[in-house]
Amino acid sequence: MRTNLKELMNYLMKDTPPTGFGLGSKGQGQDTTHGLALCVGDISPINCMSCLTNATNEIRSLCPYSKGAVIWRSFCLLKYSDENFFGQIDKQIHSKVIDKENVSDPVSFSQTTNSFLMQLVNNASVAPKMQAKSSMRFGESKVVGSIAVCTRDLSSVDCAQCLRKSIEELPKCCAGKRAASVYSASCVMAYGTY
Repeated sequence: MRTNLKELMNYLMKDTPPTGFGLGSKGQGQDTTHGLALCVGDISPINCMSCLTNATNEIRSLCPYSKGAVIWRSFCLLKYSDENFFGQIDKQIHSKVIDKENVSDPVSFSQTTNSFLMQLVNNASVAPKMQAKSSMRFGESKVVGSIAVCTRDLSSVDCAQCLRKSIEELPKCCAGKRAASVYSASCVMAYGTY
């Protein structure tokens, strides 16, 4: 598997940067490794390659003998497994990043942000790159920016389902927080005030 994984990582680092998404498999039969890589937003191919290089080095260091792993970096996702996961939602929430500070009106902020994010789900799930970002004004001085991204192996319906699950996590962890991100191996939903 280690040889297949090395070949797969090299392939993904070359294939992903031009379009921001790549997937592939290396090996044969039960000795096959499947993987995908995703770069988020309007990141340039050079920055995408840099992010994936760092993610590859980190995943090799942290998970040298794992049959599967997922790593999110600031602008990219890298995932591999000995099982074919293409087109399937990974429903496990892998990480949450939360701002420590609360907004001044947490109840109103959470309700408004939740409605705003649900609109973003619809936009991302039908976008060609399965990504959407937007901003809205909250109160007189706060602007809320957000991004929703799915891996492009998912259907539009599965992308929307993954992002909605991420939004459902927000009240549990992040109600009234100035910024939060919820990461799974299939999608990410993030918002922040500025």
